[in-house]
Amino acid sequence: MTTQEVTKQLEQARAATQAALTALNGLIVPHDYQDVATLVGKAALELLQATQALMQADDTTAFASIERADELIDGAFEIVDSELDDDEA
Repeated sequence: MTTQEVTKQLEQARAATQAALTALNGLIVPHDYQDVATLVGKAALELLQATQALMQADDTTAFASIERADELIDGAFEIVDSELDDDEA
């Protein structure tokens, strides 16, 4: 497999992830952890972007995407921790 083929697959994965996020945001009945799932999905998009950038030797874009993904995951954990704290109270 070539780098170009991998890059194409990563682009397809990003498009599929974006479509899933769009569907997630359009749920008829909200899900309990929809907000967390959305943050994790957005983090996945950032990580796919980082992977694609690394395959193109663009470390600046890659590391910025990794940092954004980390912030999104932190946000997801904050919500989960808050929910757990509420359940314990």
